[in-house]
Amino acid sequence: MKDNKFYWAAIVVVAAIGTLLFVNRSGEPVEPAVVAEPPAEQAQPPVAVSEPMTAARPTPAATQTKPAQTATNVSENAGDISFDERLTAMQERRPNQHFDPVAVEAAMKRQTAWATAEEVPEELPLQPEEFTDGRQFIELDSLKIETLMPGDAVKVTIDETGADYSVTVDRIEKHDYNSISWYGHIEGADGQNYSVSFTRGEKLTVGGLDTPEGHYVLQAHGNNGWLASSALLFKIDPNVDDAIYPHEVEQQVNHDDHSH
Repeated sequence: MKDNKFYWAAIVVVAAIGTLLFVNRSGEPVEPAVVAEPPAEQAQPPVAVSEPMTAARPTPAATQTKPAQTATNVSENAGDISFDERLTAMQERRPNQHFDPVAVEAAMKRQTAWATAEEVPEELPLQPEEFTDGRQFIELDSLKIETLMPGDAVKVTIDETGADYSVTVDRIEKHDYNSISWYGHIEGADGQNYSVSFTRGEKLTVGGLDTPEGHYVLQAHGNNGWLASSALLFKIDPNVDDAIYPHEVEQQVNHDDHSH
């Protein structure tokens, strides 16, 4: 009896174990459950971080600075004109005349266009009374005038006003009748510019100078000449052109020479 109980107990245990170990609902053996573990992390390539698009800027090796460009006007700065350039310009204006470089260089250093004559030049074509009418007789530095270029300044003296004036040359013009004009100005203390002109032919020089004290006329034959105010020389008619032209004066002088 005791053996039968043992026999049935063994059967129950075996059946329970078989059920647990070998059978599932599908009738296939049950394998131990495998707990899924997360896969090992794989090294990922770095992800590019999106940034606002900007133009590629290469690393500058050195900052390059452009030199400032300045424009230089030779006509406004006579100091930029070399001696050779000045001599060439003079020769081009007077192709039939030779200028001695040594004499030209010396004339360039002189500061005045004329000086008051120590003696009255009696060879000037004037009427007897005109030698004593109060005009200023001068020794003209004609070579000094020939050397002048735009931007140059030259001093002129007028005895009647007792003043020295600085004439700045603005431009030069060569005329068809072999005469050359230098146009410039005097800057007055009142802030105004007063026009000045000198015109030279082969031998004759004429000029007109506006000053704060009035208008003055110049005439020279060679280096001998005179300077006088318009008030002394003329009774001015506003309807008459009182401009002086070198060729007209030369024609008058030649006529006077032939008439004697």
